[in-house]
Amino acid sequence: MEKVDVSSKVSAEEKKEGLSLSSTEVIELLHTVHEKGANFRFKAAGFSMKPSIRNNDVITISPLKEIPPSVGEVVAFRHPRSNQLLIHRVVRKKHGTFFIRGDNLRQTDSHIPLENILGVVTRIERQGRVLFWPDRFRHRFRARLYFRGYLAYIKIRFRLRTALRFIVTALLPAKTFI
Repeated sequence: MEKVDVSSKVSAEEKKEGLSLSSTEVIELLHTVHEKGANFRFKAAGFSMKPSIRNNDVITISPLKEIPPSVGEVVAFRHPRSNQLLIHRVVRKKHGTFFIRGDNLRQTDSHIPLENILGVVTRIERQGRVLFWPDRFRHRFRARLYFRGYLAYIKIRFRLRTALRFIVTALLPAKTFI
């Protein structure tokens, strides 16, 4: 494989901050890397997957390898309307389409066809440490159990947060303005 040196074309500031690519460029790069059978690593940006994936976590996306994602797995996909690259969790699948949602979001990303799913998250690194993440290729059953359990945890967490907000709002005295 040929290596390309782009360091001379990148400023010191860009080296420090990292290279910023558009969603379309990242998708093209991800496709190219996966065509060679390799995993794709990049720094996550955003809070839609918090607490699983946080802003600036380094995530590894692996090709699907002819195995469609299971409910509970975290996938990289191209949104059909916006063409954005997103990393969200599969919450349901029906008739060959997937309902996908960020852990920190209430709404799903509509129906996502299998051809829009670019890969699955197989590793997360936070502040230099590798976080636990089950290997879907070697331990399929364990991975399914883990991801379905985590999906149940996310649902319970949302309900508890909503109930707590309601209780706090009901108990706090209303502000009166003169």
